[in-house]
Amino acid sequence: MDMRTRTFSLYIAATADQVWRALTDPCRTRQFYLGCTVESAFVEGATIVYRATVGPVTDALHGEVLHVEPARTLVHSLFTGIGREQEVHCWLTWEVAEVEPGLTRAALTCDDLDRHADPERDETWSRVVSGLKTVLETGAEMKR
Repeated sequence: MDMRTRTFSLYIAATADQVWRALTDPCRTRQFYLGCTVESAFVEGATIVYRATVGPVTDALHGEVLHVEPARTLVHSLFTGIGREQEVHCWLTWEVAEVEPGLTRAALTCDDLDRHADPERDETWSRVVSGLKTVLETGAEMKR
């Protein structure tokens, strides 16, 4: 299976717990995840849905949680299609590591089944990661 893998990482002036809460709290994800709120039990096998707060499509992204280590790792799939026609589109891995007190490395790795370059999609993931940093360091919401 050919895949395209990209990793977007940066350092955030926050603790690993603060980064983890931002990734798993619907009120926080809305501020940096393109206006979407996250819904999940955050246990392996649980669904994960990113719901848009505005627009015609409310469940903008959905998938399944594959692996969780609280405050360290979150791996989930994203699907395309509806109902029985769903297929995995990509796998997302968030890795959170506090490298020193109050400084955390956050990395998002996207394993995409479409091996062809997609600059727009890459830009979107880069904006999500940058938005996480902005929200945690300044408290300012990212513009959509």
